[in-house]
Amino acid sequence: MGNPFVEDLNDIFRGVRVRVETGSHTYEGWGGRWNYSDQAFLVYDAERGDGEHVGAVTITAPETVERLDPLSSITEIRTDAVVPSPYSVRGTDDPDHQQFVKLTRERGHLLTYPTVRSVDAPDHAYEVVAGHRRFHAARKAGLETIAVRTVDLDDWEAARWFVDEHIPVEGGTEQDMYSQRDIDRAIERLREEWPDERLHELTPLVPYLRKVLAPTRCEAIRRGHVTNGRTPL
Repeated sequence: MGNPFVEDLNDIFRGVRVRVETGSHTYEGWGGRWNYSDQAFLVYDAERGDGEHVGAVTITAPETVERLDPLSSITEIRTDAVVPSPYSVRGTDDPDHQQFVKLTRERGHLLTYPTVRSVDAPDHAYEVVAGHRRFHAARKAGLETIAVRTVDLDDWEAARWFVDEHIPVEGGTEQDMYSQRDIDRAIERLREEWPDERLHELTPLVPYLRKVLAPTRCEAIRRGHVTNGRTPL
């Protein structure tokens, strides 16, 4: 049987924005779980009062814990209720990710939370919008539950979010964006779901689609993607 006092604390503070005071520091982040036996409180995505971002931190014997006005919804869900985005193609077998899985297993939680959306499906209730590697690490580490940020998106809004998070603008080298190989594979999946005319609304995709749809200049002119050296897109 659970401790009713701890359960009350979790109901009050879990998943909401909190400020935690200790004898030496102030932290702001998202409330996690209380550990009554250790007198400790887990805070996700925490920032210390001196401006340092410390990720997930377990604070032992806090002096005060204060609820703040939430900016969005953070909740804890079962990992088996979540699936990746249908456009996600990046592998998770590289040494860095294997090390991340090991550290996640040792900590028992993720340092930051993935973003998911609710979906109406027979075999799952959520779909990852951002944070696929974190989600896969949690699964491989054997975590039964994870803290997530939930957003309300329809299918097209989720596709737009995925592109913004994973496809760099032409010539861009943003860290953690997809490689050219992954971009090509992701675009294949996007084109299975959406017409090319709709995908042209997503600015980062335009140069990649132009290459896919018009492999030669003659073909580009024939299809209307290029006119007198200019692109009408």
